[in-house]
Amino acid sequence: MSSQPLLEKLLNSACPRWSPTMYKVTLGGAIVSAVAVPLALVAVPFIEFFNGMAVQPKGKSQMTYGRTFHVDAIVERSPAAGTLPRDHYPYAYQELGNTVEAVQEAGRHMENPVPIVMENLRRGQELYNVFCIVCHGTLGDGDGPVVGPNRFPAPPSLHTKQAREYTDGSIYHIATMGLGRMPSYADKLDPQERWMVVHYLRAMQRAMAPKPEDLNP
Repeated sequence: MSSQPLLEKLLNSACPRWSPTMYKVTLGGAIVSAVAVPLALVAVPFIEFFNGMAVQPKGKSQMTYGRTFHVDAIVERSPAAGTLPRDHYPYAYQELGNTVEAVQEAGRHMENPVPIVMENLRRGQELYNVFCIVCHGTLGDGDGPVVGPNRFPAPPSLHTKQAREYTDGSIYHIATMGLGRMPSYADKLDPQERWMVVHYLRAMQRAMAPKPEDLNP
């Protein structure tokens, strides 16, 4: 009996079926698949080329207007011409800008339409404590927790002569358009909420420096 077949079997069993290169290629393919497949399952539904209109970008709070994958970059998508976002309220005095002169001019044309009732004052306080207190402070003195050395610059006190002489419309304009370092809060407070904050601010001013008519209504 020839020993040649036995020798061939021994040699074949001693030699690996795959070369080291094939091992590397197989391992690399497995790693790429383990990463690429989950990403594809997550990303593909949001790529418009694959989903048609099944998933549509849209504007949400704390986000930019809808984003979509375009080629190899993420780009901003502008709203359709002539459309307005839901709950958008055009502001008649926006073109005036956010200067002191604009604040005074806008204030001549607006009066607070929100009734001065306890419910609205409480809501104004709640909104002030959420959006305004961080800079303006609890009593409006400009000593909020985010201002100070190595922090944000302190805003002017809400009890200065200038602030007290502003009309309600002027304060509303500041909340809507911003002034100086203060940004606009129109994207955070709707018009009625801004007027409620104005009512609460006036209540703070009267509490800190009451007039005779405030003490004897």
